Amino acid sequence: MAAPSGPPDPGRRTLITWLWRLPVLAALAGAGFGAREVWRVHFNKPAPADPPRFEPREATLVAPVASFAAPWDAVEFVLAGWPALAVRLPAAVPGALVVEGVRDGAATDEAFAVAGFSRICTHQGCLVDLNRDTEAIAFAFNHRGDTPQLACACHYSVFDATLAGRVVSGPAIEPLPRIRLRVERSPDTGAHVIVADGAETSG
Repeated sequence: MAAPSGPPDPGRRTLITWLWRLPVLAALAGAGFGAREVWRVHFNKPAPADPPRFEPREATLVAPVASFAAPWDAVEFVLAGWPALAVRLPAAVPGALVVEGVRDGAATDEAFAVAGFSRICTHQGCLVDLNRDTEAIAFAFNHRGDTPQLACACHYSVFDATLAGRVVSGPAIEPLPRIRLRVERSPDTGAHVIVADGAETSG
């Protein structure tokens, strides 16, 4: 015996209609989120602030000025618990120290730039190293440039020191925080030394 039939239930019909639409809507939302992340990670990396804002830190000796005799000479140090790096650059960038008039304790006409950077990667906190081998960077980090780069081996983010620490490749988005540097005369040796005394803040 056939079951009695009645008028269609509009609520049930609406429910069934939306049930098959839900996977489509979820797929569209996922695609939209993915497209947004691709744009954010690959095409929308912010430039470092110009000028940077520094918060004072207890002064820390980095190295004698003589340690930066040539471009890409670098010294690692720790500022207030932050692993950091000072590197001589071919040209000044925002936030860099321009060393003028001193070299090995003697006067000189040459001026050069030394920039300080945090070595803590802004992606997931691994340590960044200065890699001077441009071919190794191109092969291992999928980024080809003409200069050494600050590179994170954990997830292959690359930061360009000549762009004040801006991200040029990899999943990191924010630039490396910069370290404020200054020159002073050592009371012990009389030589000119570079000292770190501040760290960049956001905002």
